[in-house]
Amino acid sequence: MSIEGKVVVIAGGEGPLGRATTEKFLPRGAKMVIGWHSPEEWEEAKKLIPGEYKGQLVDVNIDASKEEDVEKLMKKAKDTFGSIDVMLHMVGPSRPIWGRMLWETDIAHWDNRIDSMLKSAFLCSKHAVKAMLEKGRGRLVFFTSRAVEAYHAGAAAGNVAKAGLITLTDILREELKHTHITTNVVMFAGMDTWKTRDLPHHRDAPHTFLKPAEAAEFLCCLCSDECDALSGSTLKLFGQK
Repeated sequence: MSIEGKVVVIAGGEGPLGRATTEKFLPRGAKMVIGWHSPEEWEEAKKLIPGEYKGQLVDVNIDASKEEDVEKLMKKAKDTFGSIDVMLHMVGPSRPIWGRMLWETDIAHWDNRIDSMLKSAFLCSKHAVKAMLEKGRGRLVFFTSRAVEAYHAGAAAGNVAKAGLITLTDILREELKHTHITTNVVMFAGMDTWKTRDLPHHRDAPHTFLKPAEAAEFLCCLCSDECDALSGSTLKLFGQK
């Protein structure tokens, strides 16, 4: 399954999954547009990109919860590479926070979770779809967590946002069903990254967690033309967990 020549926009591309996806996609001929928010993480991510692929990649510093920044990201893709074929929304909070019951949740924490995960997904899909409709095809992919299937007390804001990503996928599928633009959400049970290795449930069984490279390999297939019939699905990528 080929992604050669595809213009791939990643919102939140400086994180572990963004790095792994960039590493997998570039050698296969994709053209990458990376939207990043954390300067420290992006500096580290850039060091992993071989110089031979630098001509296939551009980057933009964005806050994906701000519409003008998302418009800037999509414009960069069109101005540089002419179109948008794939939009991967990997935006989220830097670290999970548990222990806040709904009645103990302050508005700043609630807004942060909704804005960083759900509002940013709305904005990215809104402006990516406009470009994809011009071309007549495209791929939208969001990412959520198994936590929405088995809620735990103390993470209301994050779980509401993650569940909203599934609803957003369903709505987009219905609205785009007469086009060649597909929309899917990938659900993880857990991923083995430097951000998760100090969490208690990861320390107990690190070998069961999905590797970012495994998820990126799956995305190569999902973003190819051969997956044109797959849309509106919640795809469970749980690994051995």
